Amino acid sequence: MNERYSLFSSPAGGVMTREVGAITGELELHSAIDEDGALSLRIRYAGADEWYTVEGGPYRLYDARDHEVLHEILVAMLHRPPA
Repeated sequence: MNERYSLFSSPAGGVMTREVGAITGELELHSAIDEDGALSLRIRYAGADEWYTVEGGPYRLYDARDHEVLHEILVAMLHRPPA
């Protein structure tokens, strides 16, 4: 399994999760892709133990090489300042 982790500050309104709704503040994104192309996106408060599933999905990549680029795009989008 290919995994990536990044720390970032949440956007206005936070990041929506399945388990607890929107979370805000300093967050960590974890993305992982398995051999079949299934993509997992989880998020937690920076330094916390509990992970939450990012709302949406299921996600699938048809080329595992896209995982690293997609992870960086997601962090950039989640970290952008309000309009």
